[in-house]
This record gives sequence, C-alpha cells and structure tokens, in this order.
Amino acid sequence: MQYANLGRTNLRLSALGLGTVQLGMAYSWGQQPPPPENRAISLIRRALELGINYIDTAAAYGRSESLVRRACSGLRCRPVIATKLSIRRTDSAQLLTGPALRQSVEQSLRQSLQTLGVDVLELVQLHSLDTRFATPELLDLLAQYCQRGWVRYWGVTTYGQEAPLDALAHPELIYALQIPYSALDRRMERQVIPRAQAQGTGVVLRSIFLQGVLSHRLASLPAALAGLPPLAAPLLRLAEDAGMDLAELALRFAVFASGAHSAIFGTTSTAELEANIRAVEAGPLSPDLVAAVRTIEVADSTLLNPGNWRVSTP
Repeated sequence: MQYANLGRTNLRLSALGLGTVQLGMAYSWGQQPPPPENRAISLIRRALELGINYIDTAAAYGRSESLVRRACSGLRCRPVIATKLSIRRTDSAQLLTGPALRQSVEQSLRQSLQTLGVDVLELVQLHSLDTRFATPELLDLLAQYCQRGWVRYWGVTTYGQEAPLDALAHPELIYALQIPYSALDRRMERQVIPRAQAQGTGVVLRSIFLQGVLSHRLASLPAALAGLPPLAAPLLRLAEDAGMDLAELALRFAVFASGAHSAIFGTTSTAELEANIRAVEAGPLSPDLVAAVRTIEVADSTLLNPGNWRVSTP
C-alpha cells in the first residue's frame, strides 16, 4: 500500500480509504441493509490489517462512528479517522447562520468526539456543499474550534465546482477536499484538482465506482437506471481487452491517474475489500490504457450524479 501526506497536513493517508456509510445504514440505489455489527467490525479490522489507515465516517451514517470506535479499540497505531457535520438547516438547502450555526456545529463535534472516543477530531469535513459557503462567520467559527483543540484540520465534501473553488480560496482553514471522481467523471480535473495541487490542499476522491456502476453490479442495475450501462460500456470493453474486470480498471485509474492523495470506497464484503487492495498493489494502468480512458466522454453529465437517479426503494 502506498501512503502520502494529505496536502499540507501531517496526516499520512493510505492510497485507499474505507468509507463506512454502507456499514452503518442502508445506502445506494439498492438500499441494502447494513451487515450485522460483528461482521462490519471485522471488515474494518481486516482493512486495517491490510494497510488501509484512513477511515471515512459521519454521525449521519447511522451507527458508523460507533462501529469505527469499536473496531479501533485497543489498537497501538490508530488510523486517521475523518468525520463530517452539516451546516445546512434540516431538510433544506439553506445554510445555518448565527446562534443556530454555532449550536449545530458544537453539538455535532461533541457527539463525534464522544462516539469515536477521541480527544481531538483529526479531520472534520463540512458535508455535501454545492454552493459558496465560506462566510466570515463560519470561518471564524472553524478557527475557534481549532484553537480550542477540538479539531485538528477542517475539510469539505462537495459537489460541482462552485463549493470546492470557494474552499480553495481559504487554505488557511480548509486543508482538504473530498470530491466525486471516476474514470467517467473527470470534471474536477479542469480547475479543482490543479488548484488544490498548486496550493497544497489535500484531495480525497469518492464515487470512484459510481455507486457500483463501474463494477460487477453493472449487470444488476434496476430498470429505472437503464441509461447507465451504455455509459460504462466503453470502459467495460477497455477492461476486457486489458484482461481485467471493470472495477479494477476504474480503481487503478482513479487512484493513480487523478493526482489525488487518497480514494475512498465502501463495501460490505471482505472479498471486495481484498480485491480492491490487490488492484492498487498492481500499480498504475499503462499509459496507453490511461489515454484510452481519457477519450471517453459522457454527453449528459447529470447522469454522473447519483442524486439525479430516480429509483423506487422497497
């Protein structure tokens, strides 16, 4: 497993990070229930044994923070744990302000500190931002919690370009971006990733498998998502010609061709976990294969956002 410092921080992350939303709650278009707690804890521990040292969680992910605490209990070398909090009003796109903002942030931080059983949160990410958000009031609040020793580094998880570009305008407080990126969705390469690299801001990728579309799950998509397999078909052909499965191609492209510091994935399967680690250990794709992937363009970019998918759930 390769490791790299997350931008200007002193957090050294594995090339692969483990996302835990699927371990804590029903998730994705399949809305499969999470595994039993003992199995989820075993999976986290297996990831750590195999060299993953970066765990992505959130209080909003059901029981995920609690599972991470139990899985990491007693470890001599603890992983880097990143959690999240929202600065939006409940069930609204409107950002919190004033006393409501302070109360929400402090309550979220207290809860995560307690649930994770730590004295300081190494990386806290403002979650699911898609517009400008960095008001003087918010930035002052973030600085205060660093000064109080509750948070070591702040980051953001974003959609689109407006929010990450806003975050990059404040490198004195926001040290890391978590952005969607995959072999099909390379839009963040245009402005966001180059700017982050230029100023030393950490970059973490998510949605590298596009919620399973770029994996063996492609064959079992529901009829409501019938527009997605044609998007993945050119990648599938490239993978088959190269003698690998679609998931391996998608993973190796994202990890090595993006310029990111780490890429997170979620799974409830130990077999998938081990396959992903083997794929990363195989190293970068050939330059010719990388170039071939880059020729593939998606005409309708709205299809690349799972938030736009409409699937009936049980």
